[in-house]
Amino acid sequence: MKVIAKIVNAFTDSLDGGNPAGVVLNSPDLTDKQMANITKQLNVSETAFVFPSNRADFKIRFFSPKIEVNLCGHATIAAFFTMALEGLFPNKHNLVLSQETKAGILPVSIEFLDDGNINRVMMSQEKPILKDIYLDISKIADSLNISADELDESLPKQAVSTGLFTLPICIKSFKALKSIKPDFDKIKKICEKFDLGSFHLFTFHTLESRSVYHARNFAPLYGVNEDPVTGTANGAVCGYLLLNKIILENNLICEQGDIIDRPGRVFVEINKNSIKVGGKARIVEEKEIIL
Repeated sequence: MKVIAKIVNAFTDSLDGGNPAGVVLNSPDLTDKQMANITKQLNVSETAFVFPSNRADFKIRFFSPKIEVNLCGHATIAAFFTMALEGLFPNKHNLVLSQETKAGILPVSIEFLDDGNINRVMMSQEKPILKDIYLDISKIADSLNISADELDESLPKQAVSTGLFTLPICIKSFKALKSIKPDFDKIKKICEKFDLGSFHLFTFHTLESRSVYHARNFAPLYGVNEDPVTGTANGAVCGYLLLNKIILENNLICEQGDIIDRPGRVFVEINKNSIKVGGKARIVEEKEIIL
């Protein structure tokens, strides 16, 4: 069996930035094991497999090299950008489509420029859910191999989910964030214990004045030690910050990836607990995979 897959950089318009995702548009009758294997062969953190749906415009399943995940922001952006570029939506004006995922049926907006080129893709997330986390701050610091003094303890100790729980961790400076060399085994154990998908580290010290924060995301539980640019987690963490009145803006830009030479920017729009995340994308290459 031959499968045609594309590697698409999400949250950037460059060939070497953002977060690479796999996209398989015409998914044949693949098993879960085969889909995980395709993701592994593509050497990306997640691949979006597009299927017909009786409940939405498309059904999309997301696989990491190890397991299926309920929702993946960067793979969603990559998939709908690719579909638009491949001409699946011939009327090149702004569209609102729906995707059936294991996190629910969620809208996706495709925004076109006046010349017909794609501007960006924005996906809707579920209403953010907060849960208190009773975790010694020193254990977080230990898993990150930094001093507890580098962590901002003033923010609420909560995990947040818009489909997948992540733990927001505020770092006091960009220098400290950049220098972190985590112990991924320790992070994985904490994630397993508290039912977390990732650690989402951020600092309010940014590279660009228009950005709300600069982030790093660690998800070893899913076989992704560091995710270059993370859609769902950035949307969730911005929701966490807004719900806790730490920020007041609702149209935000999150920086991520620069520290590991994969710079990307995530656009976040929040309106009455409705969160959209998105950005640009760039197709890097097409691969033929033999199963």
